[in-house]
Amino acid sequence: MDRSPPAAGEVRTALPGRLLALCMVLAAAPADAVTWPQVEGEDVVGELVTDTLRREDTLIDMARMHNIGHFEMVHANPGMDPWLPDPGAEVIVPQLHVLPDGPRVGIVVNLSERRLYYFAPEWPDRDGAVVSTHPVGIGLDRRATPVTRARVTAKVDDPAWYPTPEVRDWYRREKNEILPTVVPPGPENPLGRHALILDADGLLIHGTHRPAGVGMQVSQGCIRLYPESIANLIGQVPLSTEVRVIDQPVRLGRRGGRLYLEIDPPGDDPDAGHDPSVRRELETRLRAKIAEEGWQVNRSAVGAAFERADGIPVVIASRANGAGAMNANSRLPRQDGGTRTRAGR
Repeated sequence: MDRSPPAAGEVRTALPGRLLALCMVLAAAPADAVTWPQVEGEDVVGELVTDTLRREDTLIDMARMHNIGHFEMVHANPGMDPWLPDPGAEVIVPQLHVLPDGPRVGIVVNLSERRLYYFAPEWPDRDGAVVSTHPVGIGLDRRATPVTRARVTAKVDDPAWYPTPEVRDWYRREKNEILPTVVPPGPENPLGRHALILDADGLLIHGTHRPAGVGMQVSQGCIRLYPESIANLIGQVPLSTEVRVIDQPVRLGRRGGRLYLEIDPPGDDPDAGHDPSVRRELETRLRAKIAEEGWQVNRSAVGAAFERADGIPVVIASRANGAGAMNANSRLPRQDGGTRTRAGR
């Protein structure tokens, strides 16, 4: 069976033999988990696939069907109205991910990616270690989800919500809504049906009563999942599981003799751009990869990926030499079409 990863710009349709991990996605109901095997020495999981909108489906309906967030689906399909049905339209489903840097244990939430990864040593009906991944909603700019480390201290079904005075003030000011001091379990509870309680002050991983907001900056600082995602996760994650909340908008990863680059969109504002420090970080990391691992990097592919910043991984290097390759002394294209000389020259 062909196990090679897609090359830059290649999109594959969902084939049962290729996409065993997507078996639940292809059903009529939303997927409660997308799970991939952890392969030693590889940093990329999943596939970039296509699907077709059916009947009254919108892009956001399709996102939930595939366990993809609003943020990811809109950027993968620019120009499509996320809220209007378009029967027969072919859409890209961005199920290809470069895993975040750092230890691959427990739960990792990457804020820039709006995505949660659960690295599990075992999984029902699967052999070996897996990574289960879910889109998340995160905190509004003024109530940003913090970068932190924590552990799961409790798992709660039908949680009550105790909004703080600051949160109640925000609801009154921004939504003209008076919140009670306690919101009981029920269909209007923003925590949904399930919650993982963390030992970080006030931080929860929970469901939602408004799933369309998953993948956006919409919460009061907590980490919000689709109802079916949190129902799956709460049954798999043991108490004391480590949780790392990180912010990595640029990720480099290896798979099948190729080097992939994934650059997340800079935020919900379509007119926003990445801070120059993000590009400097990318340049530094690429030089290190070239020096340490001998990649022949295509600088044009790097520049194009940074320009798009759409959260879709692309191949930027292979072990073989090729036209347009760069080395540790090369200059990378600037966003404005110029070049940036490497530091120290």
